[in-house]
Amino acid sequence: MFAALCRIIGGRGRDTLQDCVDRGDMPQMIAMATAQDVLPALAARCYEQADWADALSAQQHQSLRSALLDNTRRNMQIMVQSISMIRALNDAGITPLLLKGTAQLLTVNRQRPGFRKQADIDFTVPAASLLGAGEALLAQGYDFYRDGEILAGPAHALGDTATALRTDAAHHHLPPLAKDGQAACVELHRHFLPKRFQHRVALAGLFDTAVEHRIEGAAFLVPSTEYQLIHMVLGKLVHDGYLARRMFPIREAADYIALLDSADGEFDSEWVAGQCGRAYRIFAQLVSELMNYPPAAPDSQAAIRHRIGMMRMRYDSTAPARLLDGYARAGHLTSALWYSPSKLPAFLRR
Repeated sequence: MFAALCRIIGGRGRDTLQDCVDRGDMPQMIAMATAQDVLPALAARCYEQADWADALSAQQHQSLRSALLDNTRRNMQIMVQSISMIRALNDAGITPLLLKGTAQLLTVNRQRPGFRKQADIDFTVPAASLLGAGEALLAQGYDFYRDGEILAGPAHALGDTATALRTDAAHHHLPPLAKDGQAACVELHRHFLPKRFQHRVALAGLFDTAVEHRIEGAAFLVPSTEYQLIHMVLGKLVHDGYLARRMFPIREAADYIALLDSADGEFDSEWVAGQCGRAYRIFAQLVSELMNYPPAAPDSQAAIRHRIGMMRMRYDSTAPARLLDGYARAGHLTSALWYSPSKLPAFLRR
């Protein structure tokens, strides 16, 4: 079921989706998409073909339609919020560089705002502009909050940007910024990668190769395809433990496909692999095998056969999943404490 969902979300699963409908597997497919947080994307794929949508039950249709409409509304609100935020920064003489889903939402995913679920608005600025960027957003009504205290209200706000910079000095981004009536929190990044990877990829290169965009008078930068892939692989797959846990992040895989499609496949894959090590090649092979993008070479599965077998064990049984989660968590904590010892009190509180 997981492999079928990957193929469908990747946009190359017309027959796979039809088979699920014919076998009566759509309730399980919807449940799997919900667990993987990609239900709006599944809905979008279903509604791309009218004959599939017509074969759904009323309950299935309602679940998919609600997920897609709700996510479309929220992401459109995030787009408006992002443009307003960018204008405030422009007025302060700062051109922000958008990261992760925010960068894609305002560029390659702009014509399909409901496809991808998004949590935060992520951006970075040159180090010399960090203080100015924070103060510009505070002037717009945002406040810094410690993680977990946003819902507690203004009494828990941290105050000025200098305080926020000291509060979360071990993290690669400042505490989240929140504003009443806005759809998402904003995260101002010191660096686009966690500390353990910052020595590999200099921040200057990110800005030097970024591409400028303008929407409704708002000027912003978006990382090159190469830097977006590095962020995806090192910041998500490796740092967040997806590779260690033998998991496959479907949203990031869909981002990967959208990026390569928008670049017509023209990017320096060897340089990306050099920055990311084996992790990039493993990810590219998994996307090829699970999402058929690009179609897998006849001998490519041999290189990741063991990994796919471990993934199958993970999704078929809870015991291997617990062991893999524990292994990945131990590795993550060890690495985090090695590079950022000041995080120990926060880890102990958790």
